[in-house]
Amino acid sequence: MFHRISEAQMSRRGLGRLAVAGAVLGAGKLRAAPIIAPHPTLNFTVVRNSCEIGQHALRFEQSGDDLVVHIDARMRVAFGPITFFHYHHQAEERWSGGRFMSLQTQTDNNGDALRVAARRMANGIRIEATNQAPLVLPEDALPLTHWNVAAMSARLFNPQDGKPLREISRRIGIDIVALADGKRVQAMRYSLDGKLPIDDWYDENQVWTALQAKIKDGSVLRYMRAV
Repeated sequence: MFHRISEAQMSRRGLGRLAVAGAVLGAGKLRAAPIIAPHPTLNFTVVRNSCEIGQHALRFEQSGDDLVVHIDARMRVAFGPITFFHYHHQAEERWSGGRFMSLQTQTDNNGDALRVAARRMANGIRIEATNQAPLVLPEDALPLTHWNVAAMSARLFNPQDGKPLREISRRIGIDIVALADGKRVQAMRYSLDGKLPIDDWYDENQVWTALQAKIKDGSVLRYMRAV
């Protein structure tokens, strides 16, 4: 699915755009303003090992300086009529003037019901979540919802359970990434090193393009963007 290429193999235009994106993110803390997708939706096919198990859809609503992102992720691992695992995550993320303002999520994680409510306050980002006391994170904290490349240099929290994340992001380099229809694009890879490794890829327009993660049972989860 992913093939590393050298800078010499890339087009000048693609290299220039990706290099600029990498330079901005590699320069330390940056203003975590979202980069809007060129279309009002982003859709991903979710694959576990070699089997398709679900879809991850994002819908963007822009009104002036305000942005609302609707997220719906559904996964199911089954053998015939028998379901071994099911997952449904819904989120509404709000931004205003390039600043993260709030997040509301609800998740059915194989029967476990989770809710998160995060909102910007005068003293930081207040998070209320299922099964934990409210907490306040620094004002630059962002949810790891993956679509916003600027999150790769931010303090992060888990949008599913509200817990702070200690992942450290590293810019790895440029790969050739396969989309769901087989088309291949150039994309910059970022690795999040933490409890479970996650890689995200962003294309020359800095739009989220792919994800790969190793999950608890040892299998590999991949997101392939639909065109």
